[in-house]
Amino acid sequence: MNTTYHDKNHSRLGDIVDGIKLTKVHYLALLLVVTGGLFEVMEQLILASLGPSLQEAFGASAQDIALLSTATLLAIAVGGVTGGYLADRAGRRAVLAVSVGIYSFGSVVAAFSMNYEMLTVARIITGIGVGGEIAVGLTYLSELTPTRIRGLFVSLFNTISAGVGMFIAFAYTIFVLGPFAAMISAGDEAWRWAFGLLGIPAVLVFFFRRYLPETPRFLLEKHRTSELNASLTRLEQGKMRLRTVGEAVEYFSAAEVDAASAEVSASGRVSDLFISGQRKRTVGLSIVAFLAWGAQFSILLVMPLLLVERGYSISGSLTFTMVQNIGGLLGAILASIGAYSFPRKRMIAIGSVLAAVTIILFAFFATSPFLVMLLGFLFNFSVMVVNTTIWTWSPELFPTKIRGLGTSVVVNIGFIGGALIPLAASALFENVNEYMTFGIVVIIYIGIFIISRAVTETHNRSFEELDPTD
Repeated sequence: MNTTYHDKNHSRLGDIVDGIKLTKVHYLALLLVVTGGLFEVMEQLILASLGPSLQEAFGASAQDIALLSTATLLAIAVGGVTGGYLADRAGRRAVLAVSVGIYSFGSVVAAFSMNYEMLTVARIITGIGVGGEIAVGLTYLSELTPTRIRGLFVSLFNTISAGVGMFIAFAYTIFVLGPFAAMISAGDEAWRWAFGLLGIPAVLVFFFRRYLPETPRFLLEKHRTSELNASLTRLEQGKMRLRTVGEAVEYFSAAEVDAASAEVSASGRVSDLFISGQRKRTVGLSIVAFLAWGAQFSILLVMPLLLVERGYSISGSLTFTMVQNIGGLLGAILASIGAYSFPRKRMIAIGSVLAAVTIILFAFFATSPFLVMLLGFLFNFSVMVVNTTIWTWSPELFPTKIRGLGTSVVVNIGFIGGALIPLAASALFENVNEYMTFGIVVIIYIGIFIISRAVTETHNRSFEELDPTD
């Protein structure tokens, strides 16, 4: 097959995108995607922070709360893969907007849950929306930004949404269950407000649809010449909107776009994730994500329950967990800086080794409030170095036609790990002892270190360099 036009025009697009200086359109895209991600992370973590309250409200056990988390995370996986598939066909921007609307609606349904079963359904709805928003957000930012700062922008998505979100989720819960509940006399129903207020991000849908351009790479793949030129014009000139079609600079003619796109399939297929040269990338990073998310959610789920079991109050356990998660924010910041300066494999190695060491220290030496907070802080720091790097790495490993699907597969296989591994961790916590839970986490991080070595390094490499057909 002759791919001359395809290679020429995609390479030219890469040069154009890389030559554009950052404008307010780039920053608006980052702000809106990150804000959606911030609420999405709070949606993920709300069960961990509300766990003790839900136990009281529904007479639920630790494993019941773990099952709620599992249902949510499996729904995230389904929504993420579906969203990634649709994003490669309908566009990144449209799927982002729909996903935010779905998870906001799920939060409101959760607030009105009359029983455990209804809450489970609500969490499934929420998870479907969250899954689509995460993977498509990563894809969107990676395609919109120049190579030199691509890793920084994508990692900032996790740094701000997850790093800040991990801290805010517990601070938010403490506020709603405490001062806010007292102010409105919510009493034992305060957890409903904690869910309901997370429906606020629905207003972001308007801004996603009105002010964000579609990514040039997606538009080139889909033969949409006028929109491609308009998107590049908006990015280069920093315009939120173009008043007329005539304002768009003609970077590509319709003939050039048609000639390039005619050489490739309109959309990628699932099988493209496992062709020669791509298989190791897909499988390797998927396993790493599966293990990393599983370890993170296991500790997030067990930590408040563990602290309550050790004699701390519910509010006290949430305060400790909130302080520990400041470490997560700093770890995500380090990973963002590292995404600009250091190889992905090096960042994963640093984070996984530190995580294994600090969780061992926590298991045996976290016997006072100070050590609980310090060692928990260091563990969460390490976790977020690993996870933020995975988020940065994922969209870089796939060509445009399967970038949405590939990124969603990696990220959401991670969420399947986050759904399944905590079931085993919580069962060991309740039926054996906490040390077995910590032991599993240590083994997981050793596995992450080893497997990540086999994945393709992408630091400071353009999409065209990583895949000549892109």
